[in-house]
Amino acid sequence: MIFSLSGTGVSDGIAIGHAHLFSSGELELPEYELEPGDVSIEVDRLHQSARRCKEELSRMERELGGERRDSAAELLQAHRMMVDDDMLLGEAARRIRGENINAEWALDRQAALLRREFQRIEDEYLALRIEDLDQVVRLMQRQLAEQPAGVLDDRVPHQLDETVVLADALSPAELAALHQRSVAGLVTEHGSIWSHAAIVARGLGIPMVVAVHRSQRLLREGEPLILDSHYGIVLATRDERLHGHYAEKMALFRRNRRNLQRVLGEPDRTADGERFRLFGNAEVTEEIERCRSSGAVGVGLMRTEFIFASKDMADEQAQFEVYRDAVDQLQGRPLTIRTLDAGGDKLPAEMQHLSGPNPALGLRGIRMSLAMRELFQVQLRAILRASAHGPVRILLPMLSRIDEIAQARELIALSREQVQRAGVQPDPEIEVGGMIETPAAALLTCEMAAQLDFISIGSNDLIQYVLAVDRQDELVSHLFDPASRPVIEMLSRIVRGARAAGRPAQICGELAGDPEYIPLLLGLGIGEFSMPPGQIAAIKAVLVRTHAGRCRERMAAFLQDPGAPDGRALLSQLATVRR
Repeated sequence: MIFSLSGTGVSDGIAIGHAHLFSSGELELPEYELEPGDVSIEVDRLHQSARRCKEELSRMERELGGERRDSAAELLQAHRMMVDDDMLLGEAARRIRGENINAEWALDRQAALLRREFQRIEDEYLALRIEDLDQVVRLMQRQLAEQPAGVLDDRVPHQLDETVVLADALSPAELAALHQRSVAGLVTEHGSIWSHAAIVARGLGIPMVVAVHRSQRLLREGEPLILDSHYGIVLATRDERLHGHYAEKMALFRRNRRNLQRVLGEPDRTADGERFRLFGNAEVTEEIERCRSSGAVGVGLMRTEFIFASKDMADEQAQFEVYRDAVDQLQGRPLTIRTLDAGGDKLPAEMQHLSGPNPALGLRGIRMSLAMRELFQVQLRAILRASAHGPVRILLPMLSRIDEIAQARELIALSREQVQRAGVQPDPEIEVGGMIETPAAALLTCEMAAQLDFISIGSNDLIQYVLAVDRQDELVSHLFDPASRPVIEMLSRIVRGARAAGRPAQICGELAGDPEYIPLLLGLGIGEFSMPPGQIAAIKAVLVRTHAGRCRERMAAFLQDPGAPDGRALLSQLATVRR
């Protein structure tokens, strides 16, 4: 007998083992007022919990090991930085002093305030900080309760190499701890392909299926399971033949994965000799270093939203130091800095009235920057100052109108004059590019590209807008299909528009780092890709053995035939285009 459950696979791989039901548990948080003489003691108690939390996160990072640790390490580092963030730790300490309340209560109240602020943000990147916040606060609360073992309690076996863990959801810290115990596979009832746990699982190479609803009710402790994360299925069965079949598939998959790193030494050319360029996406210092060490030709997308999440970081000098340090780390490789891409409600209180009822369709990206010109110019001056230290490019997000480019260029020119008057000589030829991630920009690509030096296709938002699907909504995320004909035709139009204007087209977002879609992107004529540094080896392995010319031939036939099979069939055809 075979009992099958389905969900969403978030990382290729197969796991065979026995089920273990995992629960992170809930803490009861005490709430009480302090005696006047206890306030300083309580503030110290809060800071001690933060110190122990950072030590625990650092220990987990050190113990990750292996070649595929990047994504897990990045998130653990981000959580360690958030522990020290003044908006969390500093404000919680001020609450203790100002409200005479205990540390648990102060931390909970401050987290609730930040959570409400974040929930108003429709920007995909910053909205995910709610997940970071909840996970960091939970770790700190456990330290305050002196229950650090809550990351993995005593009920979890020390070795999990033949175990498939079933959970409601998992934090990066919990997942990293499970990885240290060699967990075979993961199943969660909630989450999506873009959740933090999914990102970590992909980076560590752990087979994982998310959104398997009611799995903890339907599956029993110790039950033999087969998990196929490529197809998003979980099989509960004792069938020996089926177990043998999947054991063979698992062994083949592991051999192929070990061979990936060898490809980094090969030339950046497709099977038929066409050159391609691989860039890395980055944010924090550690990611910049990984872009350099992984063979990326530069950083194709440096996010800057994290700078504005801290009151102390939004000034010009602080921004300049972040950008200059990134330039220095890249040692001559280009750094592409995306200007602030967030909703106005995340920024200064006096500007929050600019937030509309639907921020996803409101004041965000370049619109927000042009509405907040003083803040925009602070960032532009910091970028221009950094360009005096090495190659830097400016990337404008969420374009939808041609005049936005002209306005941005005017402000760049004005900022350049201000920097020069201060005695700094920025790069006189600094390139300015634009993100094509709205249907309006896609339809105007040729005209926009003529006013830009390069374009970058933001596949995540573009696909969401084209299909009207929120990819993080479990109810409709299955409709988020990058291979649908409308998406393919929109991407084709963008590439043609860029080519007509004589500008290179780069693609970033999840699509650029997904090996399944690389032949499709080659077929469209895209030769520049920007992705998380941990994905570069896998993407290069596909590119060097794919025949770009044949991909274009099949793509041309698909686009010219309105009755051609859907994009999924095209993906299958393109997967066979090898040397």
